[in-house]
Amino acid sequence: MMTSNQNEKSQIDSHEAQTFLNKQLGVGCVDVALIGEGAWSRCFGFRQGAADLVIRFGRYVDDFENDRLAQRYATLDLPIPRVLEIGSYGAGYYAISTRVHGTPLEEVGSAQWRAVVPSLAAALEALRTADISATTGFGGWGSNGNASNATWAEHLLAVNQDTLDRRTYGWHQRLATFSPQGEAAFAWGYDLLREVVTDFVPRCLLHCDLINRNVLVDDEKIAGVFDWGCSLYGDHLYELAWFEFWAPWSPQLDVSLLKTELEKRWQTAGYTPAEKEARLMACYLHIGLDHLAYNAYVGDWETLLATAERMKELVTAVC
Repeated sequence: MMTSNQNEKSQIDSHEAQTFLNKQLGVGCVDVALIGEGAWSRCFGFRQGAADLVIRFGRYVDDFENDRLAQRYATLDLPIPRVLEIGSYGAGYYAISTRVHGTPLEEVGSAQWRAVVPSLAAALEALRTADISATTGFGGWGSNGNASNATWAEHLLAVNQDTLDRRTYGWHQRLATFSPQGEAAFAWGYDLLREVVTDFVPRCLLHCDLINRNVLVDDEKIAGVFDWGCSLYGDHLYELAWFEFWAPWSPQLDVSLLKTELEKRWQTAGYTPAEKEARLMACYLHIGLDHLAYNAYVGDWETLLATAERMKELVTAVC
């Protein structure tokens, strides 16, 4: 899974957040406290009167705009916090949203996981069946709601790019310099991806980061799904592949239960994913390759090698 990069993440502390909130919203903002941080932003909870809110600070306004656009897809099965305000702050940006309380999905115990699987499967089905007909393209979508790639294959095969417009620019040289083993794994995975990738996939809404403290669970229900900065349009099997790929990092989460629950729902809906194994293999490869690049960028060589091993393990099991 992607981990935090201290060079990219906002270093704002609770005192600075409190000062900004008092200036931006006026008096009455209390209980300001750091409640989470990811690779690209920091999140503080606070209260204003009866309102329970969060403010996030980060370098990339696109992430916050994606959160605001994602609200159009909110349902009871896919609860998405409401973005109330986006603006600039210093060299970056801030976003104020409604707050959701709960336990991060990847931190629940095995018993709670079994109880929450139906709710999680319902959320994944809400993603699969979301009406995105007003949008176009595959891959990551921007502030206009559209993605720039014409096909799913085009998006997946762009994983080898290392250009100035990407947040992880420089990963390729670092990989070649510091991890010959990782570079060999990337070349192996990319060659195989070119062989198996297909465009015959449904075009669905994807979150693509559901187990990095971006889903909160309250009892047996999904309470909130947020941080849509990695969201895509593409093959819905990518979400299942994501859980399968990172299963060793959260061994208490029995992903086979989720897979069974999803297949039951597909059967009830009269839906059968065509060429499922080949599509899953393409997803495994892309997830692995994308995270080899990311971990080379941040210099996490231990996780990089573990990711390469997991990618080969999953692909070998499918072959």
